[in-house]
Amino acid sequence: MRYRWLLVVLVAVLAVVVLGLVLHRPLLRAAGRALIVEDPRRPADAIVVVAGYTPTREEVAASLFREGLAPRILVSRQLVPPRVKRLLEMGIRRLDFQGESVTALEQFGVPREAIVTLDQPVEITETELPVVAAAARARGWHRLILVTSAQHTRRVKVIWSRLAKPGLEAWVVAVNDECSLSPAWWRLRRCSEAVLHEYLGLSALYLHTSRLMR
Repeated sequence: MRYRWLLVVLVAVLAVVVLGLVLHRPLLRAAGRALIVEDPRRPADAIVVVAGYTPTREEVAASLFREGLAPRILVSRQLVPPRVKRLLEMGIRRLDFQGESVTALEQFGVPREAIVTLDQPVEITETELPVVAAAARARGWHRLILVTSAQHTRRVKVIWSRLAKPGLEAWVVAVNDECSLSPAWWRLRRCSEAVLHEYLGLSALYLHTSRLMR
């Protein structure tokens, strides 16, 4: 009887392993796709470059601007860590993150007068979007386009849904890259780290621990 139970357990473990080997690819693909959401593209008062991944987000934002979907682009002031501050002070690095974003937009054909920059430093997306929303209301804007990396869109959508109030709408535009376009993103280290980061971020949102994980 004892050996029979041992055999049952071994068969069950083997079945789980085989099932995992057979299904891991579609399950991982589904996990990657679940992070990506995108709203229909509609005219807005401003396009927001969600901080990070310069110049890929700026390139898409500039394309939307040239299409005439909004007359201006808003750029947050991303918090500069001590390491980058030191490089700036030493003259090794010429621009901070916001300066690089603005310069990239200009390189993509956006006039400087069409770029709105914010002064309040923000560290994470959960602190950035409330600042963006407050700036939009102060300027009388009612519709925004939020441009961010494809795998970041789900978290942006969740954060915005929590702070949205009547009179200010926002829809998300995804920036596709090798991670969102790859049929096997888990084989690329950067993409695996990005997916894990997003799921950790979503978990922190639902557990209300975002500000503890920076």
